Amino acid sequence: MSYIGRQPTAAALTASDVTDGIITTAKIADAGITNAKLNADIISGDTALGATPADTDEFLVSDAGTLKRMDYSYIKAANTPVFNAYLSSTQTVTDAVATKIEIDTENFDTGSTYDNSTNYRFTPGYTGKTFIYGACQNNSANDSGLDDNYLAIYKNGANYAFTRTQHPADSRVQGHYIGLIISHDDNDYFELYTTIEITAGTPSVIGSGFLQTYFGAFKIIE
Repeated sequence: MSYIGRQPTAAALTASDVTDGIITTAKIADAGITNAKLNADIISGDTALGATPADTDEFLVSDAGTLKRMDYSYIKAANTPVFNAYLSSTQTVTDAVATKIEIDTENFDTGSTYDNSTNYRFTPGYTGKTFIYGACQNNSANDSGLDDNYLAIYKNGANYAFTRTQHPADSRVQGHYIGLIISHDDNDYFELYTTIEITAGTPSVIGSGFLQTYFGAFKIIE
């Protein structure tokens, strides 16, 4: 800065020194202020993050013209909620009657969206799309006792989608799988049902490990 006579006493810059109330990038550059002179809590781009942001890391966004900060957790992509559960013991069912499979043991349940103790149902808690799947092992306890067999995903208490095996020849045990993407609201709920029709024996769903009879879901990122 040029001056006439004695050099003025140095003084800190105050808000009143900015007459138009706006500090632009050009004004900072004219003043010789570099990133190295800024405090660490100033958003300057001087330091690279170099890792996936933590949920509480913040970004600046314009909300209809108002500048706001926002946590990364609001914008990150994640396939959650997600759960997988299995039937821990064999469940006896009634011949030719659609029966809810009481999937009672969770491998994991991120978001606590699956009820494994009372209703045995999945409630997403968000509006969107979810891949929902299930499998079961149906048993007649007779070497040739199975007739028609079904595995179905129910939505809000009604049959939404199902698979069917018709008259498996000389069959005692029959495995089923179903899986599909379903659109839903936040309070819709889903359950796994089976229908076992037999010609002899006692119908049941085999349960002793998650690889035999299981139920699960995960969010679809659009």
